[in-house]
Amino acid sequence: MVKRKSPAAEKESARARAFLRWIGGKRQLVHRLIPYLPKNLNKRRYHEPFAGAASLYFALGPYRANLSDLNKHLIECYRQIRDNYPKVAKYLRTHQRLNSKAYYYRIRELYNRSSGGPAQAARFIYLNHTCFNGVFRVNTDGEFNVPYGDKSEPNFPSTAHLARISTALKRARLSVADYETALAQAAPGEFVYLDPPYPPLNGTAYFTHYTTDRFSDEDQKRLAKSVRELHSRGVRFLMTNAELPGIRALYRRFNISKLQVTRYVSCKGTRHRVGEVVITNYRRPLQKSKRSQKKVGTLLKRHV
Repeated sequence: MVKRKSPAAEKESARARAFLRWIGGKRQLVHRLIPYLPKNLNKRRYHEPFAGAASLYFALGPYRANLSDLNKHLIECYRQIRDNYPKVAKYLRTHQRLNSKAYYYRIRELYNRSSGGPAQAARFIYLNHTCFNGVFRVNTDGEFNVPYGDKSEPNFPSTAHLARISTALKRARLSVADYETALAQAAPGEFVYLDPPYPPLNGTAYFTHYTTDRFSDEDQKRLAKSVRELHSRGVRFLMTNAELPGIRALYRRFNISKLQVTRYVSCKGTRHRVGEVVITNYRRPLQKSKRSQKKVGTLLKRHV
C-alpha cells in the first residue's frame, strides 16, 4: 500500500526555486527576508505586484496568491509554464543544445516577431539565461534588445524544475497589471510583498527599463501614496527597496530596517554600491522558541 503524503508534505514538494535571472531579484536574499514576514502568513492571501522572478513567492509556496507585473512577456511565460510546461521544456532543450552567439540573435529576432504559446515562453527563458546580465530591456517599440552575454554554461531550468514551477503557479492568479490595479485587490488582513524597481542611480535609469513605460522618481512617490492607502485599509506589507535618503523619507512613518547586504551594480562602466532596506507596517516578529527557529531554518535550507 502506497502511503499518501500529508497536506504539508505535498505543499513542501510543490515548492520550487525561482528560475529566472532578474535584475534586482531576491533569490539570494530570501533567507534574510523570511524573519521579517508577519505571523500567520499561511492564513493570509499573498500579493506580489512587481512579480519579476517571484523568488519569495516560490520559496514560501503560499496557498492563495495574486502575482502581477506590468511586463506582459513575463506573465505570459508564467502562464505557459503553468498550463503547458512539458512543451515549454521540450523547446527549451532545443535552445540549450543549439546555443551560440549567432543562434542567440536569430532567436531574439524571432522572439520580437512572435507572440504567445509555449514556444515563445521557451524563447523568453532562453534569452533570459543567455543575454547580458539577465537584463530584460525593451526599446520604445517594445522590442527586446539586450545583447548576447557570452555566458559559458547557462543554468537552464530542467523539466522537473519547470514541473514544480507549474504546480506552484496553479495556486496563483496571474495578471498583467499596473501595481495600483493590483494593490486595489488586497483586502484587510492580507499580505503584500513589494519589490519595485530601484530609483535611478546617479542620474541613470538602469533598473527601470523593464517595459516601454519607465519607473521614475514620480512613480516612486505615487507608489508611496499607494502604500499609505494599503496601510489605512489594514493590509500588511513588506517592501524591499534601495538604501537611499529619498526612499527613507518617503516611508519614514513605517518600520525601516537595513539589510546586511550590499549590491554592486554596473551601469555605463561604473560600479555602484547600493544597500537595501526592508520596510514594513508591522513590527518584526520575534522568533522566541527553538522550535520556531528550527522551522525557519528548515525552510531556508530547503528552498533558498
